[in-house]
Amino acid sequence: MLKFCKYQGTGNDFIIVKQSEIDGVTYSSLAKNVCDRRFGIGADGMIVVAPSTVADIRMIFYNADGSIATMCGNGIRCFAKYVYDHGLVGQTSFSVETLAGVLTVELVSMTNEESNVRVNMGCPCYVHPAVPKVTSDGKFINQTIELEGEPYTISSLFIGTIHTVMFVSEIDEKMATHLGELIENHAMYPQKTNVNFCRVIDPHHIEVLTWEKGVGLTLACGTGSAACAVLSRQLYQCDQSITVSIKGGTLLMEQEEDGVYMTGPARLICTGQYVYGESPQGEQDLDSF
Repeated sequence: MLKFCKYQGTGNDFIIVKQSEIDGVTYSSLAKNVCDRRFGIGADGMIVVAPSTVADIRMIFYNADGSIATMCGNGIRCFAKYVYDHGLVGQTSFSVETLAGVLTVELVSMTNEESNVRVNMGCPCYVHPAVPKVTSDGKFINQTIELEGEPYTISSLFIGTIHTVMFVSEIDEKMATHLGELIENHAMYPQKTNVNFCRVIDPHHIEVLTWEKGVGLTLACGTGSAACAVLSRQLYQCDQSITVSIKGGTLLMEQEEDGVYMTGPARLICTGQYVYGESPQGEQDLDSF
């Protein structure tokens, strides 16, 4: 029996477990099982809480398809609430080790059920092994990609994980599903890519719909919203502080010299015990990622 908690941040939902609870279990297989919405608990991802030697605590994140991810913006807010609520950290501001580096989080308001969490997501990286290199300066901004014989303008950057952004006049879920899958699996992205469809409403406000690699369309994506905020400011002169509307609610993105700060909610949904039948296969070597 596996003790778990389920949290959501603007509609992005996660199963959170302690590493000590899953010794001997293959993490990727467990993630696929618990995230299955018909045969498991159901979630967009699984988060493992682990000790850290370089930060106050460590977050290990898996997508619903069992693939490991470097970071998740909505996930780290839920992680922050979980570890604070369970007494695993003793202060409201603390550091979290992720595969994208050590990030700082702060719980800015709290109730038993919901907290608002501010996270320094770090600075955007335009030159990264996961990002295509086609220009003299190495950036992949406002580049043309051909999909099924039609040209589209996209930009890619790395902020916690790789994100590709397409600016559109209207958000269309059918189009986002079709193009999102095509771009995610395009040959120029050997590590695949998240795909965001962004509509600029005004200089203070954008709307975002994200096709998340390994998941599909999601109600929210924190790192994707950050990427869209950065590119909206760079390409469309939007404000340094911008509200991002997503299907699951709203996020505030503030661009400072030391990084992009995201503020948004994290809410407990339920706690319980999950029965799994996997035979022990040995723990994955996470340090190899």
